[in-house]
Amino acid sequence: MVSPKKPWLEEEPATRGSDNRLSGYPKSPVSTMANWFRFLKRDQQLNVYFFAVPKLSLDIMGYWPGNIDNRLPRRSIVHFVILAIGVITEIHAGLRFLDQQQITLALETLCPAGTSAVTLLKMFLMLRYRQDLSAMWKRLRSLLFDLKAEQPDQREIRLRHSIMAARINFWPLSTGFFTCTTYNLKPILIAIVLFLQHRSEDFVWFTPFNMTMPRVLLSSPFFPLTYIFIAYTGYVTIFMFGGCDGFYFEFCAHLSSLFEVLQAEIRSIFKPYKDHLELTPLQLYNLEERMRAVIIRHNAIIELTRFFRERYTIITLAHFVSAAMVIGFSMVNLLAVGNNGLGALLYVAYTIAALSQLLVYCYGGTLVAENSTELCRVVFSCPWQLLKPSQRLLVQLLILRSQRPMSMAVPFFSPSLATFAAILQTSGSIIALVKSFQ
Repeated sequence: MVSPKKPWLEEEPATRGSDNRLSGYPKSPVSTMANWFRFLKRDQQLNVYFFAVPKLSLDIMGYWPGNIDNRLPRRSIVHFVILAIGVITEIHAGLRFLDQQQITLALETLCPAGTSAVTLLKMFLMLRYRQDLSAMWKRLRSLLFDLKAEQPDQREIRLRHSIMAARINFWPLSTGFFTCTTYNLKPILIAIVLFLQHRSEDFVWFTPFNMTMPRVLLSSPFFPLTYIFIAYTGYVTIFMFGGCDGFYFEFCAHLSSLFEVLQAEIRSIFKPYKDHLELTPLQLYNLEERMRAVIIRHNAIIELTRFFRERYTIITLAHFVSAAMVIGFSMVNLLAVGNNGLGALLYVAYTIAALSQLLVYCYGGTLVAENSTELCRVVFSCPWQLLKPSQRLLVQLLILRSQRPMSMAVPFFSPSLATFAAILQTSGSIIALVKSFQ
């Protein structure tokens, strides 16, 4: 049965009426871009913010699991093959530089290669768990929007978390896009500078990323196509980690909002009885029924959290290991380039992008853990002692179960802000070690 749409989920009549497709005129590129980035505004409906960045990124790559059928989109396979070629050739180039003891070039090559390799793993797992991710997304949507008696404060909680998730997810996507664009424009900018200095004869064209390619593809007339292909592999990486990591954080943000909505609902359940000394049998019955409904929803949220954590275990573990290494290597490269302005800008952008990726996972885990344990304090502060002994058992079990935080932990790591701080400290130790050898 399809539940009726809520007013805040529907598009505004003015928006529908002003659609150029309905009026017979094609949409302009400016209006299309504005429609894509509506989630950056504060006056949109809730469905505009709901998984806005992951859907935008994964739709482009063909990996969005929200509405699936039995067939895979062709572009998902095409992008997987493109990135696989990029990863293999980039790792081969990095190993050749290591064999030639060109450490700076090796690190410069293996940094993006590591990120691309982990992204390739994410692409495979997104296809592997495509059905599960679709089921989890639909289940989450039903828990968020199919509420029978919703209070205005609960609606505000969900809207606040949705806006926060959309804006935070947009940050690593934009920093990654800027970093990739910097890599892709670096050879062109160097060529322009040398041309303006009348030193064109000193310039040798090179590709944005160091990849082992056949010599015929690195000469005329194939070099421009090779350049475009290599540049595009970088954007595949950016949109895939923006979508996959954004899906993780968005899920965590909405799980956090579900725990917070439960807190608001429990407060509203006990609020009419705050000043009572004793309750009537009818009041006790109504209170027990509403608390049973809360417990059922709490159990459903816990099960959904565990199911999601299991599907993202390998992705989270691989991301933490690769991000920590990339941050350390990027900072080492930043120290190695010295006063090279363009090189320094490149590695600063790369470090910020890697930190943003890592922060998304850590902050998402912290949100889930904190709001799941806050439920225990909210229940305990309510006048649950008014219930009968048999009814108090329900509340006590809810308190006991919510005392243990819902963790997004994976082997060796638990995504949290404390873990993020520890990784930063380790990266700082790597920098200190490198500076001691300079």
